[in-house]
Amino acid sequence: MNTEEPKRQKEDQGEIVATHTGNIAWVWIFPILAAMVAGWLFWKQWESLGPKIEITFEDAPGIQAGKTQLLYRGVKSGSVEAVELDKDLNHVVVKVQLEAFAAELASKNTDFWIERPVISLTELNGLESIIQGNSIQARTQGGPPETQFTGLNKPPLLPLEKGAFTIRLQSKTIPLINRGAPVYNRGIKVGVVRKKGFDEKGRPTLDLYIDKEYRSTVRANSQFWPIEATALQIGQQGLKLDIAGIDALIQGGISFDHFGEPGAEAASNSVFEFSLNEFDARTCGKTFTVLFQEGRGLIAGATKVCYLGHPIGLIDSVEAVPASHSVKTTMRFYPEYDAIVDSATKLSLVCPRISLEGVTGLDTLITGVYIDMQPGVGGKPSTELLGRTISDREWQTIQDERNGMLLTLYAHKLPTIDKGAPVFHRGLTVGTVLKKSLDSNGRATLQVVIKPEFRHLISANSRFWRIPATSVKIGPGVLHVELESVEALLQGGVQFESFGTSIKSESPISEFQLFDDIKTAQAESTPIRIRFDNGRGLVAGRSELRYLGVPVGIVENVETKGQYVWVVVRLNPGNESLRTQDAIYSVVRPNISLQGITGLETLVSGVYIECTPGSSKKMATSFVGKTTFDSEEITPTGLSVKLKAEGSPINPGASIYYRGISVGRITEKTLSLDGRDVLLTGVINRKYSHLVHENTKFWDASGLKATVGFLKFRIQTGSVIAPDGQVCFATPDNAAMGPASHDGDTFTLYSEPQTDWAKWNPSIPTKE
Repeated sequence: MNTEEPKRQKEDQGEIVATHTGNIAWVWIFPILAAMVAGWLFWKQWESLGPKIEITFEDAPGIQAGKTQLLYRGVKSGSVEAVELDKDLNHVVVKVQLEAFAAELASKNTDFWIERPVISLTELNGLESIIQGNSIQARTQGGPPETQFTGLNKPPLLPLEKGAFTIRLQSKTIPLINRGAPVYNRGIKVGVVRKKGFDEKGRPTLDLYIDKEYRSTVRANSQFWPIEATALQIGQQGLKLDIAGIDALIQGGISFDHFGEPGAEAASNSVFEFSLNEFDARTCGKTFTVLFQEGRGLIAGATKVCYLGHPIGLIDSVEAVPASHSVKTTMRFYPEYDAIVDSATKLSLVCPRISLEGVTGLDTLITGVYIDMQPGVGGKPSTELLGRTISDREWQTIQDERNGMLLTLYAHKLPTIDKGAPVFHRGLTVGTVLKKSLDSNGRATLQVVIKPEFRHLISANSRFWRIPATSVKIGPGVLHVELESVEALLQGGVQFESFGTSIKSESPISEFQLFDDIKTAQAESTPIRIRFDNGRGLVAGRSELRYLGVPVGIVENVETKGQYVWVVVRLNPGNESLRTQDAIYSVVRPNISLQGITGLETLVSGVYIECTPGSSKKMATSFVGKTTFDSEEITPTGLSVKLKAEGSPINPGASIYYRGISVGRITEKTLSLDGRDVLLTGVINRKYSHLVHENTKFWDASGLKATVGFLKFRIQTGSVIAPDGQVCFATPDNAAMGPASHDGDTFTLYSEPQTDWAKWNPSIPTKE
């Protein structure tokens, strides 16, 4: 056994060295850092969270815990943590964790709703939720902290924020106006309807949102009324249908304005009364109480008060008072008319009345009864007035009291014109027929009144005529049936005009003749008497005088004396030149012959008298008329020549031809002074007068010529081919034609032409 090994073992024992107990081992550094980062992240997460809130909905389709987001202005502002039912299982409670930056959403005036797709005629919302799923939306106006909320059943129309301008309308009834309906001021859209419901007293209300830029348009005295989606008006002008717009047609609409001086700007959340219609809104003046002995036809909110026929007020209420046997009404006027209503004001109930004296208030059959207002003189301010129901006589008195101009119209026989019929001037109603009677001379008369503002239209040369209820105009390609008006159809009517320059009389004229129609009234010249051999087709008051096809006068009277027909005519203003001494008046009738058809238009328009002016400067009032069969080639003006023959079948009206062209007409047929010859007067149109020279030859071209073998014979068939015959002429070649002819030159009328006449072909220059 080695004795030194225990010794060596004893010598090898190491020395124990003490270490510092406060040092941390490196192995703990990383866990500590991880714990610090986790704590920092937890703290950041806790710092980013806001308060928790609970929102109660009636139902919550599509809302899921851990998935559905709460959005504010499109930004995620919270998350749904839980979706539960309440204890009664009637509502859904949604618990939402808000983000810290959205903590203000937990305030009393915050609204929450579920954004879901809505597609209808009036709304189109939440389309993005079809892809992303339903979400909870929020809007806020601030307020004290709150964590319990009741969600909205429907999304609001606008993101109502702090300072939003809203107003409320209230009324007994609200028309069919839906959420989102437009609000207009003077035709400009300034807002929308936010909500429709009831206030705490059960009155229907409308909450409006007005754009900030238009808030100054709402004044303390603003009046609001519904926009009618469609309006049907029935009156003298017929039926009229107005459609406000497609949005107003579907949702309704509201309009507002202030009348009179603008008031102060309205404050947000102000309350206004909602009127039934625009007229109801405009009658926002003082309220007056009026008693009537009867109230037939009076309707609250519908019966109007009129001044000079213009609506200025409205009946607000109607109430029977048994104690006084009267009807108590309240009425409002346009504010600008409040000052003229006093104790002397006359308020008359106008309604339709039918009596032996005639019909009054006929317009009320269409418009309804109304109250006629007439300001009094010397009255005292009062809000309690007496009304009256007018009689026929009182109606006339009212017209006279208004300083209208009274006129008497007389005629041999009055047409069907009743009391109350309108008096027109250029289509405008300017007066009324008051009564119909006979004067001391037995003449039928109408008494009419002209409104004060139209007195100046009456002059010394005013002409009055009857308006037919209907008129038919027939012409080439024309068939026009015209209805003047409903009033004229039922009562007749009168119209007047001052043709030409108005003539003012030194003394007032109150009596005028009433003509049958405008044609007779317009023809106001000196009477012209015309003698005709035959007056067939001429009708007094219907047959016209024409110049170049245009009406210039009318036949006033047709009568027979002896062997002739005497016609009295009058010319329209500006046509006095047609009654010169040498003027020609010719009756135009239809004529059918082998040469053609003339005067065909008279089959529709009737026989008329064509006027051909002369060159004389002297005027005449008596003429000998002629008859023509060609309305477009009536007796020409130009070179007058005499044609002499031993006898001739040619009659006045026969045409004169040159190379087959009609250049003139035979106007007269007489005997020479010694009775040996027949003298025909021919007139060559002015533009062809240069064709007639000293050696010109005229011949009778009437009838038909025939040749059989060596025999030549002529058949007189003037009555078939040309009723009055035909005349032709030819002029020799230049060297032999002689000087140009003058008025009154006489030529021989040959029975037939010579052979060489047909060969003449001169070049005849026109006269300068």
